[in-house]
Amino acid sequence: MSKYEPIEKSVTIIGAGLAGLTAARKLHAAGWQTTVLEARGRVGGRVFTLHEGFAGGQYAEGGGEFIEAFHHRMIGLAKEFGLALAPVGGMEAWGMGLALEGRVGRADDVALWGADLTIEAEKLWGAFSLLGQHVPDPARPQDSPDAAQLDAQSIAHWLADQPVHPLAKKVFATRLRSEFTVELEELSLLDMARWSSFYYADTGAGRNSFRVQGGNDLIPQRMAAALPDVRLNAVVMAVKQEASGVAISYRDQTGLVKVVRSGFAVIAVPFGPLRTISFDPPLPLESQAMVDGLTYGVVTKVMIQYAPPLSELGWGGRILTDLPMTCTWHASGGQPGTYDIVTVYTGAEAGKAFTALDEAARIREAVAQVERVCPGSAARVVGARTMAWANEPFTQGAYAAFKPGEVLRFWEGLRDPVGRVYFAGEHIAVHQGYMEGAVESGERAAEEIRLREARS
Repeated sequence: MSKYEPIEKSVTIIGAGLAGLTAARKLHAAGWQTTVLEARGRVGGRVFTLHEGFAGGQYAEGGGEFIEAFHHRMIGLAKEFGLALAPVGGMEAWGMGLALEGRVGRADDVALWGADLTIEAEKLWGAFSLLGQHVPDPARPQDSPDAAQLDAQSIAHWLADQPVHPLAKKVFATRLRSEFTVELEELSLLDMARWSSFYYADTGAGRNSFRVQGGNDLIPQRMAAALPDVRLNAVVMAVKQEASGVAISYRDQTGLVKVVRSGFAVIAVPFGPLRTISFDPPLPLESQAMVDGLTYGVVTKVMIQYAPPLSELGWGGRILTDLPMTCTWHASGGQPGTYDIVTVYTGAEAGKAFTALDEAARIREAVAQVERVCPGSAARVVGARTMAWANEPFTQGAYAAFKPGEVLRFWEGLRDPVGRVYFAGEHIAVHQGYMEGAVESGERAAEEIRLREARS
């Protein structure tokens, strides 16, 4: 056992995404010495704005994109740093454009679909919102009266029993597949009820979403700039807990192994890369089971720039489809110029197939699929970029998604520290999967460490 005495009120944070940077900022503001170790050569984690590869100075979000109107933490950060937010349309815009079974048109085109799918979808989303009644507290779904019964089922089972038009079910499934990046059979009904209790309670009517003007990555960049010690290209190899602190070994960009010692540590990375870090003593069996077992979705983004804009071809740019590309939206709304960037967002099983392609092939496939719903679009392509997050070594997936059985198995334990090591990340948040959730989790970790030190 080492006899070193760590600096009083000191913490090392692994990961300079929004979760890690938030924990560092909160503790730094409270007078703590903070060191942030980031394996990449940039901050932001899964917040990654792509500025290169597009004409006219346009940009697109390769990672975290949407800030909802009730994401008060993210909106507060934007205001704090003097960053403007650009509205990008509410959730009710989803489904207005559909490409299903070889047909393309508006959801309310009765002649095309045999029903007004807008009305049918509203019935389905209304029924979905009622699931929230089963989860009184979205922060503690494990305490819900029907928790065991709900967690044993998937949302696919629930959907099969709904008395709506089959194509409305297909639209609903596509929407959830795009949001949670796994197939519906892999989504716990308990977790979907939890989401319904606070996120879909109003079915999204009138709700706006936003992006940061200039790029979402401006927020983590500003956060990092206000911290005293953020080390990039620092790949953590080992975490050793000692009598009165934590020793973290990392390899810097020159290959040199260095050690940082502090009173506490916050691990704010996804579980995929966390599996490459050794722990001494080993993590408890329950904690290791969570690290090894928690499900992460798979997603790719292909951002295609067109000129002239596709609106000249009569296409609005936002569509839900049963094609492998899953869905699209405008990535460059509000940006100047005569160009138009459309994001092709592909998740779940189709996302795995897109992930397996090299970048050039993935772009070609995305361009071809947009051409199927908007003939003439391929001839207007002037640039494209793509991200496959499962291929990114320090992410290895999209974001957490709870399979049937995983809420009761993992939800509470995810939030438990292991000795002096605390955990943060979207997978530990009520707003799981969102940038808001990452910030939420960082605040939680920082507050728990601060209170623990105050009690000692």
